[in-house]
Amino acid sequence: MLEVTSLTASYGAVRALKGISLTVAEGEIVTLVGANGAGKTTTLRTLSGLLHPSQGTITLDGHRIDRMNPEKIVRLGVSHVPEGRRVFPGLTVMDNLQLGTVGRARPGRQSILDDLERTFTLFPVLKEMQNRMGWMLSGGQQQMLAIGRGMMARPRLLLLDEPSLGLAPVLVQQVFKTIREINAEGTAILLVEQNAFMALRTASRGYVLETGRIVLEDQAATLLDDERMRRAYLGAKIDA
Repeated sequence: MLEVTSLTASYGAVRALKGISLTVAEGEIVTLVGANGAGKTTTLRTLSGLLHPSQGTITLDGHRIDRMNPEKIVRLGVSHVPEGRRVFPGLTVMDNLQLGTVGRARPGRQSILDDLERTFTLFPVLKEMQNRMGWMLSGGQQQMLAIGRGMMARPRLLLLDEPSLGLAPVLVQQVFKTIREINAEGTAILLVEQNAFMALRTASRGYVLETGRIVLEDQAATLLDDERMRRAYLGAKIDA
């Protein structure tokens, strides 16, 4: 589904990505792990069109998307749930969810209602709190809302950036359970996650980023047992 080839991206004079290549197949969960500043968030921002690469290509179903704007990329089936949730605090839960449909081509009322019901099945607490303002939700509830809003775009590929950040362990388990449920329904997921071991237990394959370069890639189960992966997770340098 998604193929990234020799991707380079920069913030001004600072190169954040240095020629990375990766793939995500239909219905697959793939994770990107690495230390803070490794380039994980930049990768997702580039894939969703928020940052244009300086070199390399991104293709979705064989068609290049690396110069498209974010709105068009959403319409093609890619939804980005950013780090920090980015819930609109001055809007209700329902308003936030409905904003997730903006990128779709004229969704009908029944279609939106069906998607809301699907979201409420995944996150029952959101149905109970649908008329509350975004700022009234706990951190865990805001994360559920952010994922639910992303799913309202009906993505074929969901980009998740640090979904467990700042959550209590019991909520982390709940969020990852939902990620697996979303994937079981057919949505491919590219997951950026600080909790490397949780991410690799959830994904089928993984890539390890270090200072803008991919230094390890393998099946998730293999990476979990890899000593270099363990050293990377603990902050030690990996020998590429």
